[in-house]
Order: sequence, then structure tokens, then C-alpha cells
Amino acid sequence: MLPTVSIKLEGETAEHYIREMRRLDPRLEIREWPDIGNPEDVDIAMVWKMPHGELAKFSNLKLIISMAAGVDHVLSDPDRPEGVPIVRVTDPHMARSMGHWFLMNILRLHRETAHYDKLRSQKIWPAEIAFDTDSVSVGILGLGYLGVHVAQMLKAVGLRVQGWSRTEKNLDGIHSFSGRTGLDQMLSNTNYLACLLPNTPVTEGIMNLSLLNKMPRGSYVLNAGRGSQLVESDLLEALNSGQIKGAALDVFETEPLPKDHPFWTDSRILLTPHHAAEVFLPAAAKIFLKNIYSIRNNQPLTGLVNQELGY
Repeated sequence: MLPTVSIKLEGETAEHYIREMRRLDPRLEIREWPDIGNPEDVDIAMVWKMPHGELAKFSNLKLIISMAAGVDHVLSDPDRPEGVPIVRVTDPHMARSMGHWFLMNILRLHRETAHYDKLRSQKIWPAEIAFDTDSVSVGILGLGYLGVHVAQMLKAVGLRVQGWSRTEKNLDGIHSFSGRTGLDQMLSNTNYLACLLPNTPVTEGIMNLSLLNKMPRGSYVLNAGRGSQLVESDLLEALNSGQIKGAALDVFETEPLPKDHPFWTDSRILLTPHHAAEVFLPAAAKIFLKNIYSIRNNQPLTGLVNQELGY
């Protein structure tokens, strides 16, 4: 008998997942939260932003599946059941989409497309400008599942790429740094800083004025990690001083971005509404199902989270 699965998502998205999971395995018993019947029946919780305290009601819970790459929405629940493994999405489609977002925006910033859009609106034909792509040096904060995929994609199109993580990684053709000294070394020769760090107490506010000032003057910042990792007022200060020339942001301290936020009208900042990479439902459903089978058969889990480290 397969485990009983509870799904907590928003609106139609939950219906789509339930339909796809049942298509892949009609034997699954799936209940959509909050109409789950007896909580003791639930073995697996597939969740996105489950209200705190709800997971504790599942006394027979064997696995928590985060229906996204991030797990801070689970780890922030002080009442979550102890000893229950947590897995997150490791979807190659999402990783490719994230790589596309960074590549697109690095090139938009490098080739000054916002400037050309302004000239076009004024019907001005500018003089030719040679863009030296060899001058682009990308430093990636966070070499986890997504960070490694993004680094490899950027390297494949000829960009110079380096990365920083908690522990040093061995990646072909990509210089890996670790630790505080390693971070400073990477920043000193990075002019496009790409953030894909997990959201933990250690990474909160990591992109502050002190860090931005360690980059070469006139550098760029790109963030698709978490909004809490960038001190937004510090970015504006660095932009106004010329230390940072431009930015591309997909995540923000407050979402949706408030209508009176200065980012809306700042032409130096490219904005997207937390859409850098979406989970590809058919692929993710297969990964979820694989983990359900794995927990049932005492096999290794895909995307297992280290709960002490927070990712």
C-alpha cells in the first residue's frame, strides 16, 4: 500500500499537481489540505508555505516535500516534527530556466539595453559601440544545485565564471572559493555578482554596502536567491555613488514590490516579479513520486536537506 499524501498549495496549482500525480500513479491516495480527514492517516506532506503548527498535527509523518527549491518556509516552523526528513525540488528544467534568466540579464546589463531603449523612444541613432564580453567576470554566490547549473551554462557560452560557497567545490573550468577570505578574493575580480544562496540566518543581508564595496567600481548585481539577502537601501546607495552601475533583481524584501518602492522608477535596475525560474510540473511530479517510493522502500532521497545548515 502506498503512503497517504497531503498537498498544500495555492488554488489551481494544487489541482494540477494532484491530477499529474494521480496520472503517474493512480494508486496514490492524495488529500488536499485542509480537507485531509484524519491527520494520523498522512504519511507524506507536500507543502508550500504551510501555516506554522500544521505539520505537527501529522503524528505519523515520514517525509516533508518542499514544492520549491527553497525550504525556509518549512524550516521556519518551530513546531515541525523532529527527525522527519525534508526534501526540496531538484528540477533540471527549473535549473535551465534559472540559467536563462542570469544569461539574459547579464547580457542586457553588459550591452546596456535600457540605454538603447531610451534612445529608441527619442528616435536617436547612436554611434557604434564595441562591447568587450571578455571583460565580463561572473561571480556566483552559492554553488548548490541551481548555482552549479547556472555556472556551467554561463561558462558554456564563453563567459568567465567563478563561484563561492560554504565549502570549496571541484568544478571543471570554474574557480571555486570558500570561506570569508575566499569571498573577498572572488569579489575583488568579479564585476557581475550573481546571488543564488539559500535563505538562512547566515545569508540574510549578506549583500550589504560593505560587500558591494569590495567589488570593482562600476560592477553589477543580480539576485534571484532571496530578497532578504540584499540590503535594498545599500544597493541604492551604491548605485548613487557609482560603485554599482546596475542591477537585475527577481526577488525583494517585500513581495509584491510596493507601488511606492524606488526600484520601480530606477532605470538602472532591471526587474522581474519572482519569475526567474518556475518549477516544471511534469518533471517535478516525477521527482516527488520518486521520493515517495524511496521513503517507502528505505532508499536514498533526492534533494535531501541538511536541516542544521538550512539547505
